[in-house]
Amino acid sequence: MNIPEQTKQKTLLLAIMVLLISWVVGYVFLDYQFKKSTDEQINSITDSTEKLFDIKLKEEDKILKFRLNRIVSADGLSEAIANADYEKIHAIITPYYNRLKSINPDTKILTFRSKDGITLYRAHKPEFRGDSLNQKRKLILDTNTMQRSFSGFEVGKLEMTYRTTQAIFYDNKYVGNVELGVSPGLFIKDLNTVFKIDMGIAIDKSLIDIMIENDKVSIDDKYTLIRGSKTLRKYFTNHEELSDFRIDMNMPLQNHLSKTLGFLVVGFDISKIVYQNKAFMYKLLFIGIFVALLLVIVLHEGFNMMLKHFTKQVYTDHLTGLGNRQALNDELFSGKSNVLVLSNIKEFSLLNELYGVDIGNEVLQQVAHEFQNFATEHDFIAYRVSSDEYVLLKHDANFQADIYSEILDELHSRINALPIYIAMIEETLRVEIYSGLAFDQAHSLEEAQMALRKAKEKSLPYLAYSQSVDTKKNSERILGMKRIIRHALEHKNVIPFFQPITDKDGNIVKYEALVRIVDFENGEKSIIFPDDFLPVAIKSGLYIEVAQEMLFQALSFFADRDEKISVNFLPNDFFNYALMDKLVNLIKKFESPEKIVIEITEQEGIEDFDRLVRVVERLRKQGVLIAIDDFGSGYANYAHILKIKPDYLKIDGSLIKNILVDNESKILVKSIIRFAKDLETKTIAEYVENKEIFELLKEYGVDEFQGYYFGRPTDLINS
Repeated sequence: MNIPEQTKQKTLLLAIMVLLISWVVGYVFLDYQFKKSTDEQINSITDSTEKLFDIKLKEEDKILKFRLNRIVSADGLSEAIANADYEKIHAIITPYYNRLKSINPDTKILTFRSKDGITLYRAHKPEFRGDSLNQKRKLILDTNTMQRSFSGFEVGKLEMTYRTTQAIFYDNKYVGNVELGVSPGLFIKDLNTVFKIDMGIAIDKSLIDIMIENDKVSIDDKYTLIRGSKTLRKYFTNHEELSDFRIDMNMPLQNHLSKTLGFLVVGFDISKIVYQNKAFMYKLLFIGIFVALLLVIVLHEGFNMMLKHFTKQVYTDHLTGLGNRQALNDELFSGKSNVLVLSNIKEFSLLNELYGVDIGNEVLQQVAHEFQNFATEHDFIAYRVSSDEYVLLKHDANFQADIYSEILDELHSRINALPIYIAMIEETLRVEIYSGLAFDQAHSLEEAQMALRKAKEKSLPYLAYSQSVDTKKNSERILGMKRIIRHALEHKNVIPFFQPITDKDGNIVKYEALVRIVDFENGEKSIIFPDDFLPVAIKSGLYIEVAQEMLFQALSFFADRDEKISVNFLPNDFFNYALMDKLVNLIKKFESPEKIVIEITEQEGIEDFDRLVRVVERLRKQGVLIAIDDFGSGYANYAHILKIKPDYLKIDGSLIKNILVDNESKILVKSIIRFAKDLETKTIAEYVENKEIFELLKEYGVDEFQGYYFGRPTDLINS
């Protein structure tokens, strides 16, 4: 899966995650807000309930006192109380009580007692009389003791009520008292018409023994519920089952001394409010999710369009419309087995130089079109990976060389025969291609490049990758050698070895300085020869540093010696200012500069021979001698020799080492010697390995000799 597809999936996943998180956050937020709103509503209701309770308590207290006063004023009642006449009291009070109950059904108690605290008559329960006053009945006791009226809540034998008392006098003598009690629910009765509420009474546990009935539910350590609905009783038994039920116990029930005896308990069923709030919340969430989902879809589609645009920018070659290098890399690293054909247009740079970039681009486009057609026909994918390089890629786990050889033959035939008409110049051009074939996974492009380079070297139309064309090991060797060269330069391990050069009598007249590198791999000393490191040094830009170090050590060592010293230079060395400055400064150290011999190694393709001649002439003015190395090999341009006019010609060793058996070598060596003598130039023979060669060359007239017969290159500086 390529990066854009991964980005698309990750973006969609992220959008879904954001949507889910938003939904959860929205749900939690709305749930919190609605719970808060519900609590605020309940708090408002409880506040209203408590205020209503206080207001109604004051109003009803006045009404109760008024009604009780009318009852006490009834004709004959005082006398009946004084005489403890039950029948007469019953006859007088019953009409009053019935009328009172019809007016106010919450009237619960109407009791008459004697001055001794004996119950004379209970209008609400006439059959219960003759009992004595409980000493915890503070309100009645105080009425009896102080012979005056009081109002307040009090616990009786049957229930807790709000009671108003009044002392009864007969002939100005205190004869008893009366109490009128109403249910606490009276004071919030009006609220029940607005809200559905459950009511109950909680009293102090210390007052429980006053009551006859004992149907109670414990609320906490101090209070007990003595009257209440089933819902209230269930709430205080296991309130977790009633999560949508709220309790208000902030309405104290105080006696005539303002002592709290208990509380009016009011329960609110908020399930309907909760249901309505949740229904509204779910609607909001649904609308929010719908809008968010719609937004995600719109954004996703917009992102897809944008992604397709940028994918095309990233993965498409803008000139040809084929896939580019990035698109190819994604396919190569997919883990699948690939057959890859890498093709390169022959000498396309020349075509660009000749016709210009615009026509070159037109050629690339038409070739790309043909590659695309070929790819479509043979189930390949076509790419343009660099200026004039095209790739055909196929996922194929069963590579058959014969089949792909036929495919490559067809590809080359079609491209080579492709007529490329250029309207700008009204001309039809044709191109040819090289191709490299590889079968691999991730490394198929690298292997195809090796095969392509080998095909170019061998001038073959195409070549398949094999171990024989693998340049990876050579690349590793080159990298390793670069490290060795750098290390040698840093640690002064680039040194000269010196090989003697003799005259006809075998006397050493000069030495040739030959560069070496001393390496200490794994603690063992080894000598690395120039054939192994000079090509790497030249390609990697380290050659000049090597040449300067070599030049410095060799000339410094021979500045005070009698023998001549010969040092080698490539033709292009003479165009390097740093190297030539180094040479000129070192020449100045010699009293006799003619002891320095500058050897110019023959090479083909000297770009500016006239410039080389000018540099050589400046050096000769410094007093040094000039030699042409390896004469007889390479291009052997005699015209160049005439211009340089060297002091020495060194005959190439390939002619010398076979001279005893090769007649053509003898002819060439004799020809060079004659040519040198005509120029009054001395000759030096290399590769003199034995006495027979030495004697023959003396006979031919060679002036100086160099080879293993006289001595191998040695380290004179450190010996």
